[in-house]
Amino acid sequence: MKNMIERYVYDVIRRLPEDNREEVKKELYSNIDDMLGSNRSEEHIEQILLELGEPRLLALKYQTKERYLISPAYYDDYIRVLKVVIIIFISISIVAGAIDVMINFANVTPWEMIEQVFSRLLGDAISSVFNSFAIVTLVFFLIERNDGKTTKRVWEVSKLPELPKQNAHKINRTGAVISLIIESILSVIFIMLLVNYIDYLGIYIDSELIAPIFNKEIVEAFIPLLIASAVFTICASILKVFYAAWDFKFTIFYTASKIFSTVVTVIFINYANLFNTLMFDKIAEFSNLTTAQVSNGFQTGINVFTIFICIAVSFDLIASWFKTLKNHKI
Repeated sequence: MKNMIERYVYDVIRRLPEDNREEVKKELYSNIDDMLGSNRSEEHIEQILLELGEPRLLALKYQTKERYLISPAYYDDYIRVLKVVIIIFISISIVAGAIDVMINFANVTPWEMIEQVFSRLLGDAISSVFNSFAIVTLVFFLIERNDGKTTKRVWEVSKLPELPKQNAHKINRTGAVISLIIESILSVIFIMLLVNYIDYLGIYIDSELIAPIFNKEIVEAFIPLLIASAVFTICASILKVFYAAWDFKFTIFYTASKIFSTVVTVIFINYANLFNTLMFDKIAEFSNLTTAQVSNGFQTGINVFTIFICIAVSFDLIASWFKTLKNHKI
């Protein structure tokens, strides 16, 4: 029951507009201090807070703007719940849509496939936002209309929320959702290109394939690992949305997913004979270079890309653990 006064004041002012919070905070502390007098026992503090009433209702008295459909007494809770439900619905719809697209894939051209993936996953995400809004609004509308009609609700001091950690490193949920959508779309497109269009990826002359990019047998052997890597990455993005803060459990999973995906990617792009040598021959013909020069230049590009990936992932993980450890110390 520690910090009862601070927790009570916090629960009131968090429901108010930003520009009004500081003034109300000072007024509440002053009023509580006057009511307490010299008796600062926990029992007296609890008695005074119970006399002041439920923070949600007290905050209502300080509200200056009227709202409709959902009353001011429930509006702030409604917005918080709506954000969480939207995130849940988007995450579920993106994953379910990605699985459905891959299972019920229609035999179309690569460009039509990419268009289908974008339209399906983005459409599902937008639809989930509207469904979330409708469901949460209806639920809060019914709760408010039936509030107090059956049994009288009794508010207790023990229901006060804990004070938030100061200067804690949090994860921006909006950015995490956007990242989830982009990663899901790109992962599905990449996997489907390799699974269904490996024979079409290459160099064309007059609409005729003259040199494939990849050796099909090697790519097919990597498909299970690439799918597992994509699933691992998407799961990490979903957890990032739900946790919205850097803590040990999430950071350990996030680190594992990053390392696994990076290792799979690096091994895949550096695997011997992954790229068809015929492609190097054709590029050499067009560029007046030798096949060895083209192959060496291509390998140099792969090496630079590999180093870039490793450095970027390393910095990302260092930053993630720094935020996690700093949060743990707060």
